[in-house]
Amino acid sequence: MRKTRSWISIWCSIVLLSFLCACAQDKSVIIKKARAKERLGNSLLVDGRFEQGLKELLEAEKLAPNDPEIQNSLGIAYRDVGKLDEAIKHFNRALELRPDYPEALNNLGTVYVIKRDYEKALKLFRQAAEDVTYRTPYIAYTNLGYVYHIKGDYEKAIFYYKKAIEKFPGYSVAYDNMGLAYEKLKKWDEAVQCYKLAIQFAPNAPVPHLHLAKVYLTLDLKKEAVHELLETIKADRTGPYGKEARRLLEELRLKESSS
Repeated sequence: MRKTRSWISIWCSIVLLSFLCACAQDKSVIIKKARAKERLGNSLLVDGRFEQGLKELLEAEKLAPNDPEIQNSLGIAYRDVGKLDEAIKHFNRALELRPDYPEALNNLGTVYVIKRDYEKALKLFRQAAEDVTYRTPYIAYTNLGYVYHIKGDYEKAIFYYKKAIEKFPGYSVAYDNMGLAYEKLKKWDEAVQCYKLAIQFAPNAPVPHLHLAKVYLTLDLKKEAVHELLETIKADRTGPYGKEARRLLEELRLKESSS
């Protein structure tokens, strides 16, 4: 009798172990499917196909409702089409699921910038920037600089742009933003230097070329301005920056012909 009970106990343990292994495998498969849908959704959003991208992300959420990364991706999707309350809901959900999630903190801060709630945005960007686990703190520092720039505190904006560059010396966006802040302070040499560094680290980006051209126009350095305007057009032939560069070139041509 004892032997029979012993064999029954062993058999039950084997069945339970098999069941637990099967559950673990099923969960792993579901997570993989959710991740695949999240990647596809994000890719579609980058291509500008919002409806299809959101559909994939919502399906990913159904498969893994407690996945913070999927919640963060949903927040980005809703933010980028202006559905700010939905974006806030998903970013907050991501932070409930993973309190130490600096990417979601930074992304939530960008929503409050759009809503012009700058104090909330500053608090969130600081939290993100100071999180030692954040792989890209230079983004949060640049965002801090941007908010102070909006508020008209250009010195403090420059301070945070410099902090961003300390974290990532090749971050073109921070140099370009810092150039704009120096322009506000009428520190033209510093602005030119920042734009040149932005171009050095991102030679095919049209924005710093256009900004540098405008400073050269302010300083009446026509030859240098024309060069940068042509570089802008080369980098953005059919886009808004290329169009702006063509307009400025035409203005220059008309001034030259009338003088």
